[in-house]
Amino acid sequence: MAASNGGAATKVAIVGAGLTGLLTAHGLKKVPTYSLNPCNGFDVVVFERALHIADRPRDWTILIHWAMPLFKKLLPEHVVEKLPEALCNPALTYDEEAESLPVYNGETGELLFKNRLPGARRVSRQRLRAVLAKDLDDTGIIRWGKRLTELCHDGESGPVQLRFEDGSTFEADYVLGTDGSSSKVRELLFNGDEAARVHLSGYMFATAIVRYGDAAKVEEVLKAHPVAAITMAMDSVGVMYADTPEELGKWTTFWVKIWRKSVAPLPEGVGVGDKALEYLKATTKNLAEPFQFFIDWSPDGSECYIDEMKYWVSQPFDNRGGRVTLAGDAAHPMLIYRGQGFQHAILDASQYLDALIKVHEGAVTRLQAISAYDADMVERGAKAVQQSLQEAEFSMDPKTVHKMLMARQGHASEIWKCNRRVQPADSGRQPAPEATNTTDRASRAVDSFAALSTMPDNDPPRSSPDKEGIDGGAPSDASGDRSSASVPNRDPSPASPEPQPTTSPTTLTGGPAARPHAMFHEEDHDQEAADERSSVIVPAGDDHVPDEDEFALTDGYETASTGSTSVTSSIYAHTIENGRRYQHFKNGRYPIPNDDEELNREDMKHAMMLELCDGKLFYAPIGANPQKILDIGTGTGMWAIEIGDLFPTARVRGIDLSPTQPVWVPPNVDFLVDDCEQGDWLDHDVDFVHFRSLKPGGWIELQELCAEVLCDDNTMPDNDPVKYMYELSHRAFSMFGMDVTLPKSLEPLLRDAGFKNIQCVVKKVPIGPWARDKTLRLIGMYQRMAVQDLMPALPGRPFQALGLSQTESQVTLAHARSGLANLSVHRYFHYYFWFAQKPE
Repeated sequence: MAASNGGAATKVAIVGAGLTGLLTAHGLKKVPTYSLNPCNGFDVVVFERALHIADRPRDWTILIHWAMPLFKKLLPEHVVEKLPEALCNPALTYDEEAESLPVYNGETGELLFKNRLPGARRVSRQRLRAVLAKDLDDTGIIRWGKRLTELCHDGESGPVQLRFEDGSTFEADYVLGTDGSSSKVRELLFNGDEAARVHLSGYMFATAIVRYGDAAKVEEVLKAHPVAAITMAMDSVGVMYADTPEELGKWTTFWVKIWRKSVAPLPEGVGVGDKALEYLKATTKNLAEPFQFFIDWSPDGSECYIDEMKYWVSQPFDNRGGRVTLAGDAAHPMLIYRGQGFQHAILDASQYLDALIKVHEGAVTRLQAISAYDADMVERGAKAVQQSLQEAEFSMDPKTVHKMLMARQGHASEIWKCNRRVQPADSGRQPAPEATNTTDRASRAVDSFAALSTMPDNDPPRSSPDKEGIDGGAPSDASGDRSSASVPNRDPSPASPEPQPTTSPTTLTGGPAARPHAMFHEEDHDQEAADERSSVIVPAGDDHVPDEDEFALTDGYETASTGSTSVTSSIYAHTIENGRRYQHFKNGRYPIPNDDEELNREDMKHAMMLELCDGKLFYAPIGANPQKILDIGTGTGMWAIEIGDLFPTARVRGIDLSPTQPVWVPPNVDFLVDDCEQGDWLDHDVDFVHFRSLKPGGWIELQELCAEVLCDDNTMPDNDPVKYMYELSHRAFSMFGMDVTLPKSLEPLLRDAGFKNIQCVVKKVPIGPWARDKTLRLIGMYQRMAVQDLMPALPGRPFQALGLSQTESQVTLAHARSGLANLSVHRYFHYYFWFAQKPE
């Protein structure tokens, strides 16, 4: 391994000449110009199985948005200057309209909403690849026709030998797999195990690249949007190439269609060309004008492809002593929704480069640097993949589109946000003015492609991006890139102790609501499945094969909110510790952060609970017309918002220590930042509450996780690493006055407080998707993600309170992560739903 003391250049082998691999190669070649400790740099070679760049002619569009500054930083200036050659509409003047993304109902033609995308640019994937490949190809860095067969190495310190199908070999200090969704490098890292195999999603994806030869028809496309638009019930439409700006008749456009395979299976032999186009025309009817026209007008001979989208949920692997790892689609192939694939690929390339520079500078060892890179890449990649599956389900029905993250929060990434409360998608409604002293909610605009050569170096923090996204248009491919053509929802999150609500009250007032929220409709499950979920959880057998709708969420979201308003407050101050954000109000009272990672985890827990309870928001028999409802420990406010939608005539108030609730809420919902243990905020005439302050005859309900890791079938050993991590957590939280096993012992407390009609429902929740029942597998997936999302917060205040060193903490978490990946251990939690009535 090269060091900064003048040794030989470090050899890096990149497998895969897609956008991710080419971008990383440019970054590595550029290292000596910005390394803090200049060295001899990297000897980079890119191996590609195709014989030539033209061997993979299929094209689609990609939208570059929150990762634009990282993208620019990885490239040399002369390549940056050529990037406008890849723009889909290079002659366009980029104003506010051009830098937006409208979303239509394809069946009615109604504009559902429009998202602002400041600085984002849509490019042709093939043309961008050509720009990135040219210099690398001219200098012999790309070696074509190299199909990898083996990776060989001796011990933990020597080089890795790459062996190819043609009998040639190459030795490298580092190997980076960027060879797409069906990655050979990933297969070799997992020693050929099934765990590395990509999964079929059950969602079909069709793209057509069309030259109408008629300026009037192209003008109809431009009326939808001058770059691209999303159309629910079709998917997207836009400009592909505009090489002759003054001659619209010669422009090339594209359209995309996505559908469930189970609804319209694809006949054999119709996946490409005219047969594919004929099939799509025959099966796509009754769209609103002009969207139906875009398909019907497509002439024979148009490029047309149909595929089934694939995914693989990122998981830990042996990186061979820090020598071999993955990036892009090889690391986290996901469905195209939300346009996150290429953004994460760019972040992978940037963070991989940072890791190698740190090794060069002697700051860390190779194993430390690459293992840290892997941990971040796997964690955010797994979350993004799971979210893409969830978004696919939400996108299938115009009624559920507004539950998607893109509809609810727009496209901003936390890399660019000052805080979570960004203005949501533009639906024609404006939020009420904010109270003074609130933090700025404007998202930082990504630099313009047209001015890339003069863009300042503006390095974003190396943190995981939020899960908000964009659209685009191609399935996972060997390049590690994609663009998506639909919209998204905030990720729901898992379990840990709930935040204790919060002294001197500050009210977050609500008014008319634009954000649609509603409870899941109950889903019919057969009696066997219902019995299984209420007693012993039956694991999936060895012969279990997931069906095509695995991990699909339930249908049936409806929206009741019709207005919109903003949350207002002047107490958005926060405390930063160990890179995580904590509430400033009553700082130190609650040991878990309140940053975006934690808020996303809380929302995931909410979605998981709805699945667990078949869509029920509560069990207490509160009647059909409650007037006042309190949600104590409201967290992100999701439960309060949805109960407000369910009972539009009720006044709903949520209370919490942290001001983390959304800006846009129903008109009958407001939030209070306060300490629930102080009495000034209490309203003594309440019908339904999660804690106290009820009128006579009112109901209280507590929904709590008991954070004990359990197992019924002896598959969990006594020294199980996940169980051990939670035992440490119990001790840590007890030092903050919290008993995370209290939910199982609430009956005497409720009785002593004077409540009657005390009842309890207990639900088992698997930790991981190991159950036979499909709904329980989805719930288990959520719960495991909840645990994984909680883990980065534990080395902060909780484990520090126990006196654990960072090394001890990270070792504990590493073992627990490995344990969570083992689905042969059938762990579960108990969730308790206590409800009781205040005497008349």
